[in-house]
Amino acid sequence: MISARNKDEIVRFYTVTDPTTHKKGYTVYKVTARIISRKNPEDIQEITVWKRYSDFKKLHQDLWQIHRNLFGQSELFPPFAKAIVFGRFDDSVIEKRRQCSEDLLQFSANIPALYGSQYIQDFFKVCILTNILSKLSG
Repeated sequence: MISARNKDEIVRFYTVTDPTTHKKGYTVYKVTARIISRKNPEDIQEITVWKRYSDFKKLHQDLWQIHRNLFGQSELFPPFAKAIVFGRFDDSVIEKRRQCSEDLLQFSANIPALYGSQYIQDFFKVCILTNILSKLSG
């Protein structure tokens, strides 16, 4: 099982795709995490979750705090799309949010303190439980 391995033995890839308007009137993004073993590239774990802009915004703030505490301003932390009320459903705004979200996750994939943080685990954990429950219910 990948999770039991040394963290240096695995590679993380994240994608943020398929922005979709939720029936409640907000945009959700499909987030896919791929964790691949360096020693056995066929050994892949994949987790897919759906997240809102607000979920990414909170994750950005949390990871930025960790990064700032560790590195100060020595490394460039990726910027994040500003919140707006009007025009948030424009294609260009949705794409900017998607790209910023993917950049944040890809950046975190290279820093153990970020990818190993409770914030990243919680970001994916909620939906892991939801996926398990949906599979059990039919």
